[in-house]
Amino acid sequence: MTKFIRIYSLLFLSSLFFSAYPQQPEKKEAKPKYEKVSSHVILITISGLGAIELNDSEINKLRLPSILTLRDRGSRALSVESTYPSQVMPAHATIATGTLPSDHGITSDYPFNEKLGTQSPEPFILTKDVKGDTIWELAKRARLTTAAVGYPLTAGAALDFNLPVFFDSSFSSETNSVHQLFSNQYVYPQILSDQLSALLKSDIFKPNEKLKDLSLELKIDHYKALAAAYLLEKNRPNLLLINFQSFSSAERRYGHGSREASSALESIDEEVKRIIDSTERAGLAATFLILSDFGSMRTEQIFKPNVLLEKKGWLTTGHQGQITSWRVIVQALGGSAAVFVKDNENQQFIEEVEKFFRDFHEKPDSPIWRIVQRYEASKLGADARAAFYLDAAPNFAFSSGVKGGRTDASPERAGNGYLPSRAEIRASLIISGKGITQGEKINYIRLIDIAPTIARLFGLEMRTARGRVLSEVIE
Repeated sequence: MTKFIRIYSLLFLSSLFFSAYPQQPEKKEAKPKYEKVSSHVILITISGLGAIELNDSEINKLRLPSILTLRDRGSRALSVESTYPSQVMPAHATIATGTLPSDHGITSDYPFNEKLGTQSPEPFILTKDVKGDTIWELAKRARLTTAAVGYPLTAGAALDFNLPVFFDSSFSSETNSVHQLFSNQYVYPQILSDQLSALLKSDIFKPNEKLKDLSLELKIDHYKALAAAYLLEKNRPNLLLINFQSFSSAERRYGHGSREASSALESIDEEVKRIIDSTERAGLAATFLILSDFGSMRTEQIFKPNVLLEKKGWLTTGHQGQITSWRVIVQALGGSAAVFVKDNENQQFIEEVEKFFRDFHEKPDSPIWRIVQRYEASKLGADARAAFYLDAAPNFAFSSGVKGGRTDASPERAGNGYLPSRAEIRASLIISGKGITQGEKINYIRLIDIAPTIARLFGLEMRTARGRVLSEVIE
């Protein structure tokens, strides 16, 4: 996960407060269709926070006073269905659009070229890669002020205040320099706004001895919260989106239920309080959504299907392990894997490949839990280019590696990417504040329901969304 964050953080620092990328053609102004419920909506996503952790927070003795107060004063969903695969970029694109990955085009964290059989080393980052309408675009067309801090896929977005969080190799947990986080040699000076300059000079970013003991991910989340609080007090955006990653990173590194993961979540709760307090100081009657993108599962071993394909003769590699030719190739997606057949029209060969993996799946202690056929994956909105999918057995995740044995020890102790129907992958939602009923519990919702619900709070309609408005929680 640290590698993912570093790549995500480093590549597109040129997209700071106002977009350095050409804007999309302006769409028709969005006019209110319903009575406005709230003027200020704050969406906080906490990556990796499963329904199990949040629903059993008291049992697990987690100290989350701010999050649980929002829960008790508002409503919640007991189970939230994520995307397939359940990864950061597809999930956050779905949250933003109310559509499935096959609709918005972000079908995995990293782009995959099915013709070459190669995965890009650079994750999806740019808003222009997202097909369809986003909630911030709809809000902008309704003349609402929009802001995002560290929210995935906002690089180059037409937001009023856009602060993707980037850092270079000189930014470390031993430094307190926020300038290294938000500005370095990758910033184009001509796009630095007055607001960003003021933000960097603000006293809220003064050196803090306490931060020296925090991990890099925790420190980044802390600076995100400071920036969000500053924007809320100084600029009062109608829509603010922010993402916290430190809990997911801690789970990956230290495992489910670990002291480090619990500590990270409790630290995020403090950052949530910081944001709540800023709305009170600004006199904003805000609506809060505390949402996760997915839960996560314990991982102990990785399985490398491409090793099997090479032994079968369906894939060949060069002396340095690079793939030189292939008829079938697997893209690893954490807890799932997409199986691509080069001749995608050859149904007979596709059935042969599927039978090969099905026979392997039926062996005792197989690392494959399920074969997900194309029609099943299609219903979930997965990448339609794949012939079918593999879902990993408990304690297993997938790797795209082609060398060595077919299994190996996992470098991470928890992961995501699995089918969203698995209990551990169920995400969580708390919705509270202005215009929200108290005590309502919804048994089941989907991530596609979030964008149309936010739109409804503003009195707008998101016509392109597949999801429904959570009207039962709106006063």
